[in-house]
Amino acid sequence: LSCRHYSRRGVCVPSCHFTQGETREFAQDGECFECHPECEHIEGSITCNGSGADTCTRCAHFRDGPHCV
Repeated sequence: LSCRHYSRRGVCVPSCHFTQGETREFAQDGECFECHPECEHIEGSITCNGSGADTCTRCAHFRDGPHCV
């Protein structure tokens, strides 16, 4: 079974929460995954591009080298 657009925890969805919503997401191979909790939610913009603390667009608190902490 494959989804037309994206999948979130095994459920087909029209899109991931890239720029809005309480939990922000990124997509990898058609699957929606949550951004790291230390990534700052940016209204109307991408919050992260991966699952790690080093993939945030901006940090919610502080940055230690490449990682949000």
